[in-house]
Amino acid sequence: MSTVDTQLSSTLQMIVEGFAVHLVEPDGIGIEQADLQRLVSTLQVMQAMATNLEIEVRCLRDMEAGRDARTFLAEEAASHLEQLLPEVDGNVVKFDFVKRSRS
Repeated sequence: MSTVDTQLSSTLQMIVEGFAVHLVEPDGIGIEQADLQRLVSTLQVMQAMATNLEIEVRCLRDMEAGRDARTFLAEEAASHLEQLLPEVDGNVVKFDFVKRSRS
């Protein structure tokens, strides 16, 4: 996963960590501890949601790439198979798969 793919969650994680330090030592800030706790909790939820979104997008991209690869491989296999099979002049061999008693 490239850094662009995780920029949102990484930035949110950095913000969470920066504020979380002040939960232990609230010196020098002008915000109530309860408000700071609520802010940190909200940022943590946002960071988790961003991570889930990034994982989902990565999975969808992988599925799409896999679909493209399967289509390409199926086309190549069909092409090679056509080259290996002999030409058919319109004759069809039909098998009789009916069970008959053996004498």
